[in-house]
Amino acid sequence: MILDVFVIAFIISLITGRIKDVLNRNYKLLILFPVPFVLQIIPGPRFWMMLISFAILIYLLIVNRHIPGFKFLACGMAMNAFIMLINGGRMPVLQSLASSMELHIGSRHLSSSWQYWGMIFGDWIPVILPWGRRFIISIGDILVYIGIFLLFLAKGREEIQGAS
Repeated sequence: MILDVFVIAFIISLITGRIKDVLNRNYKLLILFPVPFVLQIIPGPRFWMMLISFAILIYLLIVNRHIPGFKFLACGMAMNAFIMLINGGRMPVLQSLASSMELHIGSRHLSSSWQYWGMIFGDWIPVILPWGRRFIISIGDILVYIGIFLLFLAKGREEIQGAS
């Protein structure tokens, strides 16, 4: 679903002209942003790859907390990282909901139930998009999606102060 959110926010930023603001922001360590995503797809010990990946990503988000949306992204990523790391690098997903929505639980997920305390941080929120795509997401995912929209559509502090 993150791809859907990213594409929608990107298209809206193109239509509204906010994309130029996104491109002109003062990002720090921008060259390192692809590293966490590469670490998640290369073969290796899943737990350690996820740990290093999340650590780098959260660090980059905190360093760039002045960018609109990055605080939400950091909080959402931290929530997802917490529950995934205590589950060996996998996100718990509510099995009953996945079954009722006829969704496959892949290798990045852990089938779970409400008896597990960690489910509050896991994937248990059903989403069906208007074009038919179905997902189960977490509270952390919601914060990440809010962060993406803020990144693409919000005015930065420097933009607001400059307009005064």
